[in-house]
Amino acid sequence: MRFWAMPEAVEVGKELSNESQSPTWQSSRRAFLKMTGAACVPGLLATSALAQAAPDFWSMPRQIWLQRKTARGVEEFRGVYFADGKLLLEPYLQICRILRDVREDVAVQMSPVLLDILCGVQGIARVHGVEAPLETTSGHRTARHNSRLEGAARASLHIEGRAWDGRMPGMSPAIMSEAAKYLRGGGVGLYVDRRFVHVDDGRLRSWSGR
Repeated sequence: MRFWAMPEAVEVGKELSNESQSPTWQSSRRAFLKMTGAACVPGLLATSALAQAAPDFWSMPRQIWLQRKTARGVEEFRGVYFADGKLLLEPYLQICRILRDVREDVAVQMSPVLLDILCGVQGIARVHGVEAPLETTSGHRTARHNSRLEGAARASLHIEGRAWDGRMPGMSPAIMSEAAKYLRGGGVGLYVDRRFVHVDDGRLRSWSGR
């Protein structure tokens, strides 16, 4: 499968501020991911389910359902962020805010490629009857925050706004990681004991951890 190029107007990792002005989003030059002819993967995904159930999945408006637990309660976004060949500004900024570093209260422009990978994972989940939010445990991290975390990679893609950690109720982390690997959009880590999955838009690789 081929993944897409980054829309030119997005400056991934650039900090957002209250004074941020709306960029003019250009039509994406992405080569949309095609599900047909995809290699099989183990378990529930072995039938290339998303391709069979929704062969035009990537031509439809792209939606995502995110939740984030914070000290102030649960924050949520559920809606379309990409339609008619364009990244939608207001939904995108809402998503970036939910995926902020909650400890430092810093939000950056998150990778649209990452959002598309998460969209694909939820699409696969829906094919199997799972309609649930992506419960976010980590999105963007500042370099300072990242340096204080035990086991965090020094050059973590979380710092650049290109990685997500979390889980989905009703879908085991193992199956969720297989879904993400099937999409071939970047790195996928499965953390069995802590029951979460890491997804990023970096080079293709996978690993398991505690």
